[in-house]
Amino acid sequence: MDLPDDTTPAPVTLELPIADYKHLPRISVEDRVGRLDQDGAEKVLRYEREHRDRTPVIQLLLARLRQLRISGGQAR
Repeated sequence: MDLPDDTTPAPVTLELPIADYKHLPRISVEDRVGRLDQDGAEKVLRYEREHRDRTPVIQLLLARLRQLRISGGQAR
């Protein structure tokens, strides 16, 4: 699976598909990840790795990207 390039700068929070992401607790992020398309999940993953680095959120985003890869990249 192609993962976001770690050399690509993390997006700023205004560029993220989850509003007010910077202030959301993990459980709120988990509730929203299933609605992300591939581009959105990659942006949030880059931001999470760069700024918050919460292992459960990173694992959830990676699982979402695997799911999207199987389904052709479309959000449900």
